Amino acid sequence: MKAALTGHLVLSTLHTNDAPSTINRLMNMGIEPFLVSTSVNLICAQRLVRRLCAGCKEEIHMPPNALVDIGFSQEDASKVKLFKGKGCPTCNNTGYKGRVGLYEVMEIGDGVREMILTGASALELRRKAVEEGMITLRFSGLRKIKDALTTVEEVLRETVL
Repeated sequence: MKAALTGHLVLSTLHTNDAPSTINRLMNMGIEPFLVSTSVNLICAQRLVRRLCAGCKEEIHMPPNALVDIGFSQEDASKVKLFKGKGCPTCNNTGYKGRVGLYEVMEIGDGVREMILTGASALELRRKAVEEGMITLRFSGLRKIKDALTTVEEVLRETVL
């Protein structure tokens, strides 16, 4: 924190479930809220999900209301094409080949910074960050589903709504 306060770029890793939880973890480690709010500029959370095998993926169908329940808009739920790998020699009959990243990037804007100073919870910080444009891990996963890169099961396994 001292290095960050003197203008140095500091990159670090910390194990949390999502980007907003990082703020609370830092404060639980004994770092004062005013130090966190002035020294942290951006937090990135990431998860890896299995990538669909391009050689054997096939379209599947799921009820639109089930897709809305996991986070798709009503419009997207009626248009999105879902895929699942049936298994082939290329993917050792798993239906997956490789990994793809899901990312949640939380910029510390003025609104979030103010909430840090007042001791807001991770849930409150999440709401404010989303309001300020943060894309959540779940939304990143929904994009990967729409792009036919992974499955609904993979995204549900690695993210929370």
